[in-house]
Amino acid sequence: MTKRRKFLLWVGLIVSLPATGYAGMSVVFYAWLEASRQWPTEKAAVWTYSALALTVLFLGFFIYCVVALV
Repeated sequence: MTKRRKFLLWVGLIVSLPATGYAGMSVVFYAWLEASRQWPTEKAAVWTYSALALTVLFLGFFIYCVVALV
């Protein structure tokens, strides 16, 4: 493994973990907005599922970086 690839994997590892946490908190926040009737159901559902997709994407990238570095 080259130094450049290893460096990029470390950067991806470090950046993807906070991004996963932020997207996960967004899922909770938008679900709460929907439950509290502060937003229309359709609008909150789109944002909630979009944030959930980003959470899964960033978590998958984090796992990929960990596996590639090991």
